[in-house]
Amino acid sequence: MRLAHRAAAPLAAFLILAVSSPADAAQGTFTFRFTAGGHARVGALSNPADETCIDATASMGGSGRARAARNTTNRTATLYMSIDCQDDGVVLRPGASRAAEFKTVRFG
Repeated sequence: MRLAHRAAAPLAAFLILAVSSPADAAQGTFTFRFTAGGHARVGALSNPADETCIDATASMGGSGRARAARNTTNRTATLYMSIDCQDDGVVLRPGASRAAEFKTVRFG
């Protein structure tokens, strides 16, 4: 009986960690530059959701295109010029950066 309790504790701890960890999100930060109100700004997406088309500048209260992206997440980011992530995207691997303009980004 005592052995069963000892085995259950690590299993319970593992299950709690597995449930509390966001499995469907990139871990890390994706940064980019954009212009809002005539001023240069830096935006950041922290732990962005996987497989979601994100309008980079709109997520920061801006509009237009973003540029100078840096992907320090653990997932591949794909940069798109379209608003719906439907054109031929440009892949940005974890740890990479790119100066190209883009409108939307998707992780995963």
